Amino acid sequence: MPADINLIPQAEIKEQQKSKAIKGSTVFSVVFMLIVLVVGGYFYYITNSVKSQISSVESSIEVLRADITDLSEVEISARNLDKKYNVLRSLFTERLRYSLLLKELKGRQPSDLEIQSLDIKPASMNVSGIADNYISIANFVNSLVSKDFEGGVEGLKEVFTSVSLNSVSLEGSTNKVKFFIVVEYDVSKLKS
Repeated sequence: MPADINLIPQAEIKEQQKSKAIKGSTVFSVVFMLIVLVVGGYFYYITNSVKSQISSVESSIEVLRADITDLSEVEISARNLDKKYNVLRSLFTERLRYSLLLKELKGRQPSDLEIQSLDIKPASMNVSGIADNYISIANFVNSLVSKDFEGGVEGLKEVFTSVSLNSVSLEGSTNKVKFFIVVEYDVSKLKS
């Protein structure tokens, strides 16, 4: 068996090992640097890509905000239209036939009495006007609360429930009598 005889001096062997170690570490360093550069480049690319996506999303958000601002007038109009629709719907479902009420009031009005203003509220109305004398006003008040009144609108004989005479005054210049009365009426008789 031949024996391995190494004739290379020990210092030379150490020098070769040192050279191999330097060469290996240099190759490792270069490969590591290349990997770091590739990873750094990848992260740089991803960062720029994310930044561009963020800026495009932000610009899209700004466009949508502008659209929302532009649609605020439409929203206000829609709300107003909805309120008007609800009012009309309630009027048509629970409407009172005020024309019949006015026809009944006119039917009970004496010929020598003139109604000058009329303010209708739910279940009451304020009536003011001028009459030739106090008796005409008394006849008007009595005819409004009379359950036996002949004429007027069918089914509305008992529509007026009470009458309050608030003021009566004689006009000195015309010898006419001004009056103001509050008439309560039954709303259920006016429903369609």
